[in-house]
Amino acid sequence: MSSTSLPATTFRDRPLEPTPVGVDVGVKNLVAVAPADGDLEAALVIEGDHVRKRHKILAEAMQALQGAKFDTTDGQTQLFAALWHQIRPQVYDAAVRVVRYAQELPAPTLVLEDLSFCEATLWERRTVDDVGTWLLSALQHAVALKAQEVRIPVTYVNPKYTTQQCHVCGDLGRLKNDTLECTTEDCSVDTVCRDRSAAVSIAQQVDLGETTEVIGHHD
Repeated sequence: MSSTSLPATTFRDRPLEPTPVGVDVGVKNLVAVAPADGDLEAALVIEGDHVRKRHKILAEAMQALQGAKFDTTDGQTQLFAALWHQIRPQVYDAAVRVVRYAQELPAPTLVLEDLSFCEATLWERRTVDDVGTWLLSALQHAVALKAQEVRIPVTYVNPKYTTQQCHVCGDLGRLKNDTLECTTEDCSVDTVCRDRSAAVSIAQQVDLGETTEVIGHHD
């Protein structure tokens, strides 16, 4: 876990009205973060190229080791430890940046998608090519832990359509590569970054009366 310390967020510093801050986790971009009424250009976006490359190396090496005709358990363990040592700081440093971004806003509440259906550890998915099978859950847990350290509430919302929904009109748009195209004629949105838009849409779905405690996650 990153040893980076964060300044505490105290309740007495908060006004009564909370600010929902949506956190969209992904693979190409590790996270996109924005408040419900935020400017997309001001959203925090952290790319995930380093993590993707390290995971690809891990998956290919693990597949080769498991295909060997001799016991490779020790080799798998050592290789996993070495690559996880490179990947893990990237995950937790991203979480620190998310929390610091949120702390710049009044009374932040972090809003995450409920992705409990895809929880898995990197060790369980060490031979799987799709980095998202473990990364999304790991990112969310790291963000929730860092938020808990500074007393920022965390809540979870239904992930359905958050990426496809236009953050302005709420209608479902057309996804193409990294963009979302809103097809509603009278909407001011044309084509936007899908991850930035998703972060705002996630923040807009929150019920601030419900917060969720961090659930344990094993590396």
